Amino acid sequence: MPAKYDGHPTLMTSQTTHSNFYESDKAVSEYLLFHYGSESDLLYQGIGPKEALNFAQRCGQLHQKFEMRRDRALDLGCAVGGATFAMSESFNEVVGIDFSHALVEAASRLGHLGKMEISISLEGELKRNTEIALPADALPNRAKFLQGDAMDLDEQLGTFDFILMANLVDRLPDPARCLKPMASFLNKGGILAVTSPYTWLTEYTPKENWLGGFAHDGEPVRAADHLRDLLSPQFDFLEEQNLPFLIREHERKNQFSIAHATLWRKR
Repeated sequence: MPAKYDGHPTLMTSQTTHSNFYESDKAVSEYLLFHYGSESDLLYQGIGPKEALNFAQRCGQLHQKFEMRRDRALDLGCAVGGATFAMSESFNEVVGIDFSHALVEAASRLGHLGKMEISISLEGELKRNTEIALPADALPNRAKFLQGDAMDLDEQLGTFDFILMANLVDRLPDPARCLKPMASFLNKGGILAVTSPYTWLTEYTPKENWLGGFAHDGEPVRAADHLRDLLSPQFDFLEEQNLPFLIREHERKNQFSIAHATLWRKR
């Protein structure tokens, strides 16, 4: 049975068992709706938590209140590029990286065309078409998309002033291994933003590599605390936020989740 989209980016490892789903037309449509869907497409008759809409854009704006260089940004686990294009309003160059060829291709195509038609679920096998479009303020000429593996980033990517990892760490086989080299891809004073609902599942992450969600010597281990331990040697903690997000399954059913966002400045 194919994986159901839950707001997370592609599991970015060559060992993924879900790669076929992430290359499917269904996955592309679901990601495009999540990143760019209108309120009328996402909330049936306007009913539901409006504060949970536009999650990708809100992630792409996490840097805005902080003083920093705004030359280059990296959207790691970019999916179809909602946050990438949001960051294009502030940065001269934004690189979006995802493991899925299909999602990266869709992001690039939307950047070129400006709008696309997608099919969304109504009920059972019933669907309808709707149009999604880039936000008016996006500057697609500043964005580029690459297929890549978050667990094995190419050093030739260079360094960035802002790195976003949105809903990625709990979908990696070894999140600590991915997080530890992040400082080497940031300029001094650059900011790292990590968001996650901390949905730990063994189908994505072996339990021994979970950042939290288990007991050790009778004491609960929470991912937010482990994340702080991993990053504090090279980063100063800036702030945390709760970011609600909504995933539409069909006309009358949505998933509601709350991602924990933490922001860190490289020393």
